[in-house]
Amino acid sequence: MIAEDMLADLRAIVGASGLKTGDALSVLHPGADEHNLDAGVMVIPKNTAQVASVLCLCNERRIAVVPHGGRTGLAGGGVSTIGEIILSLAALNRIESLSASAGTAIVESGVTLQALQEAAALVNLSTGIDIASRGSATIGGMISTNAGGMEAFRHGVMRQRVLGLEVVLPDGSVMSDMAQVTKSNEGYDLKQLFIGAEGTLGVVTRAVIRLAPIDEFTATALVACSCATDAVALFQNLQRNRSLNLLRAEFMARDYFALASTDLGPAALAAFTDAPAYIILETDAADQQIAQSTLEEALAEAIEAGLVVDAVLAQSEKERNEIWNIREDSSVVTRAYPHGYWFDISVPLQGLETWLTQFNRGIAALGPGVRGFTFGHLGDGNLHVSVAGETTNPDKDAVKAMIYANLREMGGSFSAEHGIGLEKKPELHALIDPVKLGLMRSIKKTIDPNGIMNPGKIIE
Repeated sequence: MIAEDMLADLRAIVGASGLKTGDALSVLHPGADEHNLDAGVMVIPKNTAQVASVLCLCNERRIAVVPHGGRTGLAGGGVSTIGEIILSLAALNRIESLSASAGTAIVESGVTLQALQEAAALVNLSTGIDIASRGSATIGGMISTNAGGMEAFRHGVMRQRVLGLEVVLPDGSVMSDMAQVTKSNEGYDLKQLFIGAEGTLGVVTRAVIRLAPIDEFTATALVACSCATDAVALFQNLQRNRSLNLLRAEFMARDYFALASTDLGPAALAAFTDAPAYIILETDAADQQIAQSTLEEALAEAIEAGLVVDAVLAQSEKERNEIWNIREDSSVVTRAYPHGYWFDISVPLQGLETWLTQFNRGIAALGPGVRGFTFGHLGDGNLHVSVAGETTNPDKDAVKAMIYANLREMGGSFSAEHGIGLEKKPELHALIDPVKLGLMRSIKKTIDPNGIMNPGKIIE
């Protein structure tokens, strides 16, 4: 439990409205993990100075701090326990500036992705990154997990979108590295340590985000392929096609598509071809007719070449949204099959067919009551995988062994874009290079010697 004198000291820093306990905290939604709010104490600073004062106080008292953004994390990085303090960045939600000419935005870490997307769109710019939880996910949280999303093959992951950072260290000191330029070689690029660190080294309070030019009009298609190899070949052909700008390429295996498309509206899908692999493709262009015609022509060529067995282009914004809902409403899997586990892996594109074949065989070997669902970002090989039992949870160790078999040897990763948190810490310690793990421990000990920052996550 947090002592009353500590609560009083926190209240003196952030004000009465900036401290939530008991009933005031219980009305908040815990987010993606039911244990995110278990600490029972939340401090909500309004600026960097207050964050610094809170961390300084907690460091002096040896009280652990769990930073929170939008609580959308899927690896347990925001889980808290009694005796810890949740530090919410929700009140640091200002877009300080947005420069159309420079293509940059300076934001506080509590700004949601959607808020920045909408502000950037007003000047025909994009964040260059998009995820389904855009309405809740914050820029600070996405930096802390090095989020990727649907446009990573074109614009990179969060690490490539960040030009500068302001970070409050565990002792309350503030590291300001808010460069607004691409080229800034000023010794060690320390901001990189905090991107993907999940709040274990400090608290990101402000960031300079690189924006990307965007064309106003899009064309969207749902495509069926006879195998993952053809899906990869189609993606690579479209990337090389200079007549169109490929923005998104989302992969769905047969089992996931069949489940997620049950309630889809477009009449064309009533007779859509059953296939092992599906892709949602989206391109952008300066003119709607150009966007539609270039994608249609490219798909006609792909059908002629045998890479595509069926395709449907959205003819309205309503149809576009319905197609995208297949991919974005992934919770349909959990609703239908609640007894299971989720995985977030990366597979090199040249090994995608091999991994999927291995996965399907593994599902069959786990027994008749086990189902597997796979979808993800085709452009970078990031797959989201669910393995679920129809009535009970399958054996978790057996499922993990099947998912991760040969993954490292193929050049893949057991952790793509959701972070390590609590969920994947055993895999981190078992699978990565021991020298790398030792360096991570040394960095943690140097920056956070008292171990107050998000303890138990990533490394001890």
